[in-house]
Amino acid sequence: MAKIALYSAPHCPYCKMAKRYLASHGIAFTEHDVASDENAFRAMEEASHQRGVPVIVIDREVFVGFDREALARKLGIR
Repeated sequence: MAKIALYSAPHCPYCKMAKRYLASHGIAFTEHDVASDENAFRAMEEASHQRGVPVIVIDREVFVGFDREALARKLGIR
């Protein structure tokens, strides 16, 4: 099973879409709220070299933004 981290913020509509997408396919993930957790923000920035959300890390592969097709390919979702 892939280890998935989702870096998000409460105000982000794309973060909400990513969470719904993963949950709708029964995919477990760990959510990190970068708006309230400075350590999570730093970890996201280090992994992605980005400051915007969402950032999704799947087994060390980084996806910036909500890219449904890229996530589906990586996770084998049809």
